[in-house]
Amino acid sequence: MPLSKYWDSLALLLLILASVPGAWLSPRSLVVVPNAGLIDDNWHLDEVFKLSRGIWVGRDVAFTHGPIFQWLSSVPARTMGLSMGAIYATKFTVLAWCAFVFTYLTYKLLLPEQPAWKRTMPLLLICMFWGPNLRTSYPILLFAVFLRGMYAVLEGRLRGLVLGAGAAVLCGIGVLIASDSGIYSIAAWLTALAAVVFEFRRDWRAPGKLLLILVSFVASFAIIALLINALMASSLDFRFWKDSVEMVRVYRWATPFRITTAGTWHLLGMLLGGAAVFLLRALTRRDHSALTQRTGFLLGGFSFSVAMMQSGLVRSDYGHTVTAVLATAVLCGAILFSFSGTRQHALAVLFAFGCSAVFGELAFSSSGILRNYTQVAQPLTECPAGFQEFDRACFRRDFVTMLRSASSYLGRQTPATASIVVFPYQTLFGIATQRNVAGGLIQPYTASGPYLSRLEIAGLERGAAPAGLYLPDADFNYMSQPEVTQWSLMDLSLPVDGVGNFTRTPEVWFWLLHHYRVEPEALATGVFGLMRDESRAARISVASQSLGLPLQTYPVAERASAIDLGSPIWPAGYDFLRLRLNVRYPFWWKLRKPSRMQLEITRADGRTELQWFVAEPGVTTEVWFYPWSPSELVRYFEADAGRWRPGVHPAITRLRVLVTPWDWVSVQPGSIVVESADAIRIDMAP
Repeated sequence: MPLSKYWDSLALLLLILASVPGAWLSPRSLVVVPNAGLIDDNWHLDEVFKLSRGIWVGRDVAFTHGPIFQWLSSVPARTMGLSMGAIYATKFTVLAWCAFVFTYLTYKLLLPEQPAWKRTMPLLLICMFWGPNLRTSYPILLFAVFLRGMYAVLEGRLRGLVLGAGAAVLCGIGVLIASDSGIYSIAAWLTALAAVVFEFRRDWRAPGKLLLILVSFVASFAIIALLINALMASSLDFRFWKDSVEMVRVYRWATPFRITTAGTWHLLGMLLGGAAVFLLRALTRRDHSALTQRTGFLLGGFSFSVAMMQSGLVRSDYGHTVTAVLATAVLCGAILFSFSGTRQHALAVLFAFGCSAVFGELAFSSSGILRNYTQVAQPLTECPAGFQEFDRACFRRDFVTMLRSASSYLGRQTPATASIVVFPYQTLFGIATQRNVAGGLIQPYTASGPYLSRLEIAGLERGAAPAGLYLPDADFNYMSQPEVTQWSLMDLSLPVDGVGNFTRTPEVWFWLLHHYRVEPEALATGVFGLMRDESRAARISVASQSLGLPLQTYPVAERASAIDLGSPIWPAGYDFLRLRLNVRYPFWWKLRKPSRMQLEITRADGRTELQWFVAEPGVTTEVWFYPWSPSELVRYFEADAGRWRPGVHPAITRLRVLVTPWDWVSVQPGSIVVESADAIRIDMAP
């Protein structure tokens, strides 16, 4: 057979070979990590390390990912000998390979009648410019599988019971990959089914077959759910599903991020361009022999693409908007390379390359591939100047000094089998100290809302860690420097999306306060040791005093509004500020995202500060603030309560809530209800 029949398979093989990390092929090689302060690095490292300890996501801890994602991301590092360097070098490798394979299979299913080069071109463009990932490429593949399966059932080539049961299994796998993958997998099923129902609405034989598929799917998915329950806990324990749903639900209001001008053009450009491609195919189709010309594909594919764009509306940084339009890019690629005729071929290739160059970002370069494979012949065995080795990775020297200080401290205070606690989110100390980080969540900063807070605290209670680490937030005024994105290396604890870690997870902070005391001296700059002290729980007392502010409903008249809460009666010697708010939005915020919320605090000395916060829309929420320097919060963990307050703070003289849109996607709240406003003082008996 001619080699041209296998071009798409050869292209897949080349993509895999081009993305093999040199460090995997040469385990002696060190991995340089120029910036070790990224938040996501923590869950990457801890997720793999937890698996090495037999701790599974979904069963033992909750996260947006599932156990399949966790296992796949850990494969290379575990084969190399688990280390921080191995995880840094290979954390995306197998996940990317899966995305390549899923994209390859998608085009196999959508373009089976086309020559191999027509599948090769979109495969290369998607993988080289659009950064497909496991969590989104899997549901796209399922859409193609479900659509072809339904046509096969209606044409008598497949039994409806088989398709329904198989679809349930595939959607169950999607749930085990990640929460959002599961949701988009079910969305792929529903859009494919609805589109085929519409296409065959006049065929009297179709409704019975499609109903059988649906019944088979529902019954099979119920069985799959029980089996997943049994893997996680017990067959009738739906905790895994509750955790997953809550993770997805909280994501929209707790972690929104503004969309940039480039991101807006990227999202809208792909939406309009995708609509044009789908419409062109609908207007120029001559028959229904090819899948890409059928009404079910055109209607369902466009609807599914728009549905997957939702993720880019919430977390709208450039990387997330690129991921959000992946379905549009993949399905438009199938359409463009389904046209026949020399002129159509040329136009399709030019359009596909043009869109990839404008809206995508080149992931592979010849120099990068060459450098990758050079590591095999000439592995890096010594760290470059200014860097030092720690666990097969090269970090900045001061970062390594800090890691070694923390490891030495926890090595003295805890046995090797014990857990540790870390606040707020630096779970990389787990693998750095070879101890499990206690908690019910992979990342503690996700403990927004009462359900996830209780989940995190329940994990902390189970872990009963004898010691841990506290990393106070860096002092930073967002009013004076709102756009700063570069931070000092030793600013190890930073506000997440502008929201201080105490304000984001106050329940977790207070639980730690009742059970741990801090060591007198810092282990390193910005790192303090914690020791278990159960006597604190009985000795700590909390007093509250009303601030005398009007308790009323404040209408939000404009998208950018300042709501004056008035002048509080601030009692001397009080520590914290607590507002009980209900921010009411119209229902369509669930299709977009809420606005940005900030509290403007004016003090008697004339200084003004902004503190960002998040509040679940339509639900009464207690929002906590420490209205002074965030680095002072570590003092409350000291054994001597007389040292908690470094001095007399100036009184708070005015409070305003600022409501501003993140971007054009943000929804304006209708009103804000202030139900209480209190000053809080914490004391501890000797």
